[in-house]
Amino acid sequence: MRNERNRRMGLTVGLVVAGVVGPLPLPALAQEIPPNAVFLMDNSESMQDYLEYLSEAFTPGYYPTPTNPGSGDLGGEGSAGRAINTGCSDPALVQAMRWFNKDSADPSLNGSIPYDSDPDLGSPFFEPNKFYTSRGRRLAWSVKDFPYSIDPSFMYLSGHSDTLSACYNAVYWDTTSYPYSPMSPVIQECMSCLSSKGWWRGPLVTSNTPYPQNTPIREPGEPPLPPEAYRKWVLSGRVLNVRPPKFAMVRRVLKDVIRTAPAMRLSVATFGKDHGWFDPPELIEPLRPSCDMSYPTVNESALNRPLLMQAVNRVRFVNPERSIGEALFGLGGYFSSQKADNQWENWFKQPLSPGWGWPGCCNGGTYDDPYTGREGLYWGVTADEWVKRPTTDPTTGVYLPGQPWEDVASGRRSVCFGTQRNGVIVVSDGSPRSDNTVPITRMMELLLANGARHPDGSLLTFNPINPETNPSVGGVNYCDQFMKREVYPVVEYFTKADCDYTDYNWPAGLGVGNKNFMDDVAFFLSRTDLRGDMPGLQTVRTYVVGYNDSSPMLQSIARAGQGYFYRSNNVAELRDALRHALNDLRSSTGSTP
Repeated sequence: MRNERNRRMGLTVGLVVAGVVGPLPLPALAQEIPPNAVFLMDNSESMQDYLEYLSEAFTPGYYPTPTNPGSGDLGGEGSAGRAINTGCSDPALVQAMRWFNKDSADPSLNGSIPYDSDPDLGSPFFEPNKFYTSRGRRLAWSVKDFPYSIDPSFMYLSGHSDTLSACYNAVYWDTTSYPYSPMSPVIQECMSCLSSKGWWRGPLVTSNTPYPQNTPIREPGEPPLPPEAYRKWVLSGRVLNVRPPKFAMVRRVLKDVIRTAPAMRLSVATFGKDHGWFDPPELIEPLRPSCDMSYPTVNESALNRPLLMQAVNRVRFVNPERSIGEALFGLGGYFSSQKADNQWENWFKQPLSPGWGWPGCCNGGTYDDPYTGREGLYWGVTADEWVKRPTTDPTTGVYLPGQPWEDVASGRRSVCFGTQRNGVIVVSDGSPRSDNTVPITRMMELLLANGARHPDGSLLTFNPINPETNPSVGGVNYCDQFMKREVYPVVEYFTKADCDYTDYNWPAGLGVGNKNFMDDVAFFLSRTDLRGDMPGLQTVRTYVVGYNDSSPMLQSIARAGQGYFYRSNNVAELRDALRHALNDLRSSTGSTP
């Protein structure tokens, strides 16, 4: 039955070759080998957002429109923005905010219980009796929003215990509206709303708003910001406990899953910092426990679940890119036998042929960035592009972790046995973006040489010549296999073109049907033996959890990676998805004879 399921899903089924691997003795009897699972957390900036933005709903004609209002008057415009459609009494707004009720006896509605009170965090997320500055899309972030509530580490919050301080801090009116002499109508409205409702919708940033109150500022090459990004709010911690930001939800659920996961080797990673082109993933905590502490039973003390949960807390959600493919490629290097036999460098060290890669323009480069003008001719040309070492950015002084490799000397190997099963579990809130700097041509050459096949049994094809005019470049794109919507009796599917998106996604390939390479990376990892130093076939599966998102590219990555895709719309579904992925990875773990 399992083999039939594997055949349908395109899973690799083969013989296991016995042998002594690493420092462990050959067992006398068959024993289950614990699988290796890396949680790849989306640390892109969008993870700061709320699952649903705070409402901009308003009742036409409800708000006062005084003649020549002052900066602190309702309808007026001051240093904090324009006070239009503010308050907490507009019927349309009250209806939109009905999911929260501070006077309810139900904690799921009144938010009286902190969502995440992990003592490892610098403050509870969130204190019910404090007030926090927010924007309509996210908590106000110290790097791009002012005034702010959350610091750059995402472990500390800045809140106020009284309504006057919270309102004055959030609005920060100029001295002509100083609240003590007397309090402006806007401040009075804010205080009244916080007392009665626990939330207040504040002024709207406009083109007239001066720095630093005019934040956030759209970055070059960044898609347009939603209108909600410019609306200021004040929220009690109770509101945030009912509907936390996405990062708080994912962080708590992942810690819960790590705390209760079956005994196996676990790791935490995120998308890497900006290295220019290819950005290696950041391995926050390598696979635990070490090989000698994982067999014949997993040593719980060495697994150290609290340490792994602390690693989750250390993730900073600041990445301007959603580089799933680049991170998967780098994790492939982590699982490879590079330290034993230079496997990864033999495959991907420059110079590569043809050129230094693909997607096509100018012998391997790409066109210039249409949004920033960044030159694309030198795409991927650095000598160590895909095997980057750690470095420090000479301009900013920021330390940039390089390509992660397994640590053989300390016993913290990525793979312990030739029969071990390896997987990456991606948690992401959207399609990959700015994520194509991978050696696509070289990966395809290796796959073609090994006769790789698609899940339906057909041979993989790839033709990198003249991609703009080539009607069949080949490669991996399964987006047309997933349902887009169903309006009975008609079922509409996505198309391959849905995974050819290029808007705000530079660099992108030039060949129709394969302009984005994230699913190609997952395909490569799931069908290529990454270990030249071990018997058997050592591949890596990819599971993808789309948090409130089921983009076709996310689904294609999971199909290509011989894993599963899960859409999770709430924390219960997210928790179930992560546990299912772990159990599937564990269900057919190899054994040593």
